[in-house]
This record gives sequence, C-alpha cells and structure tokens, in this order.
Amino acid sequence: MARNELAELRGEIVALETALAAAFGEIAALRAAVTGGGARAANDAMEVMATELEGSVLRGVVIAEEAGQEAAAAGFERRMELIAHALRNAIGFQER
Repeated sequence: MARNELAELRGEIVALETALAAAFGEIAALRAAVTGGGARAANDAMEVMATELEGSVLRGVVIAEEAGQEAAAAGFERRMELIAHALRNAIGFQER
C-alpha cells in the first residue's frame, strides 16, 4: 500500500474514532433525558457535544495539514463527510 493511502486510512481511523466518541456523547445525553434530566437537558448536552465535535474536526484537519500529512487530512475529511451524511439521514428518519 502506498504511503499516501496509509495516511488517508489513518485519517479515516481518526474520523471514525471521533464519530464513535460523538455517539457515546449522544447516548449519554439521551440517558440523562430518560433518567430525569429532561429533554431540555439532553438537548443542551447534545448541542454542546456537537459544537465540541465540530471544533475537533476542524482541529484534526488543520493539525494534519500543518504536520505535512495532507493525505491523512483528506482521509479524515472524506470519512467525516460520509459520517455527517449518515447522521443527517438518521436524524431525518427520527423526526418523521
């Protein structure tokens, strides 16, 4: 496997790890709502987590690019776009 391909895969791994952390955050917020924190508290927790995730994604791309790992940044960004698309579809499904 070429060096750039490996770097892109490393970027995708980081993106998936980020998405997994976000999913755990969502689950924690929903559990808070179910156990008495209320829907408002869960929504607030999810909004904070989404803002933090957005910042993490931007930092990940910038750090990879600054380190001269353009391929890793490209893999990370590509995978995050796929994850975001899947999440938008899931949210759209839940709201119906």
